[in-house]
Amino acid sequence: MVRFNLPFVGIVGNNSAWNQIRFGQLAKYGRERGEVGNKLGDVAFDQFATMLGGYGEEVRDPKDIQPALQRARASGKPSLINVWIDPEAYAPGTMNQTMYR
Repeated sequence: MVRFNLPFVGIVGNNSAWNQIRFGQLAKYGRERGEVGNKLGDVAFDQFATMLGGYGEEVRDPKDIQPALQRARASGKPSLINVWIDPEAYAPGTMNQTMYR
């Protein structure tokens, strides 16, 4: 995208985990065995955008999402906003999967 200067703004909801997999493992195996292979280190995805010549920004407070998006658009570069989210929060679709009941 940087090479062709494409007008792109991406958002990563970053919880440092594979939470869809994690939810199922915790449901089946409990906390002790359910945390295996699904927790990631903290990855600053916004820095990848910056390293490649785009615009990157991290957001830790929900009230800062809109201003970050405005700055990304104003940058004129392909952009990525890395939004840190609670690793204990699960999407409703994840929690409603019948295979975990």
